[in-house]
Amino acid sequence: MRDSSRSRNRSLVIATAVVAVALGRAATADPGGSAPGRLADLAWMAGHWIDESGGSLSEEIWAAPAADCMIGMWRYASEGKPRLFELLAIVQEDGGPVLRIRHFSPALVAREEKDTPVVLPLVKLEGRQAVFEGQGSAGAVRLTYRQSDPNTLVGVLEKGTSREEFSFRRK
Repeated sequence: MRDSSRSRNRSLVIATAVVAVALGRAATADPGGSAPGRLADLAWMAGHWIDESGGSLSEEIWAAPAADCMIGMWRYASEGKPRLFELLAIVQEDGGPVLRIRHFSPALVAREEKDTPVVLPLVKLEGRQAVFEGQGSAGAVRLTYRQSDPNTLVGVLEKGTSREEFSFRRK
């Protein structure tokens, strides 16, 4: 019985130590429970951005942060005709900024169901590079925005094994 009691005590001490270490790591890793950034940290994205390479038009416009949100739109046209529209919104939530995206045909028919936009929380922010990640209708989605100079905005969209890069110049 003595060995059984020691074994139980040692297990209890080990379990208590594991919990204490885990709680200590959680408190150290994220002391305020905050996200990797705030909406104001994304103000560098604001502006009118355009790419007319390859005979097509890719245009993205972001309004400056106001009222805990940033609103954006993107349009793609080829052969002089609209092909796809996006409405984008970054909203400051309790856990940090969250990007929501809706896609529309030129007739404004939504591609996503009415209650299922693409939802991409901000997961990483380093200087003028923001990474949003979440789930789309076809699986994991990562959208990275970065600004290497004041007149260039690059967007990299990754879905599964596909990767598209959009390089915009300030208009």
